[in-house]
Amino acid sequence: MNSFIDNLESRLKEQLESLAKQITLTEENLLRSKEGFLKVQGALEVIAVLKAETKTDVKEEEEKEEKQSE
Repeated sequence: MNSFIDNLESRLKEQLESLAKQITLTEENLLRSKEGFLKVQGALEVIAVLKAETKTDVKEEEEKEEKQSE
């Protein structure tokens, strides 16, 4: 009976260690995914700003051309 309990305890400790390693790896992968997400999100924000600036520049150019043609 004592051997069974010792064996069970040993297997449970191994399982605990394995799960702890799995959690650590999963957390590291999650952090990398979050970093990638934030980089892409930031790039999209830059593009939105550039689009808005370009739109404003085009509008200003059109207004200048209208004034010159008058």
